[in-house]
Amino acid sequence: MASATAGPIDQSTRALARYQDGYRLSRTIAGLSQVCKVAGLLAGLFVIVFGVMGSETVMRPNASMIGLASEQAQHNIYLISVIFFGALVALSGWIIGVLLDGYGHQLKATLDMAVNSSPFLSNAQRSQIMRLD
Repeated sequence: MASATAGPIDQSTRALARYQDGYRLSRTIAGLSQVCKVAGLLAGLFVIVFGVMGSETVMRPNASMIGLASEQAQHNIYLISVIFFGALVALSGWIIGVLLDGYGHQLKATLDMAVNSSPFLSNAQRSQIMRLD
């Protein structure tokens, strides 16, 4: 708890530490968004590559469907479904990354507004926190 004799330097130091923590969190969230984007794209690529590679050994033609679709047609349907599923996995990871990136930038914009209007900070401290210098 702050004492009654806490001066402006103490308040300035506390505000500076609080805003630095907020900016650190904002940068972490933005970095995590990039990781999600890359991981989603790599996971989708792995699904496609291993699905296509395993199509010869994993995909067994359904004998009851031979009258409706030949073995080659069934194989093509399997390949198309693997490609669509891989694309869905990649798109999901990308969307999660974009949402996290938006949240990180929103947090940074909110902190910029709070730092700019803070009566506890000097202009030099503001530019230091916002990394403008």
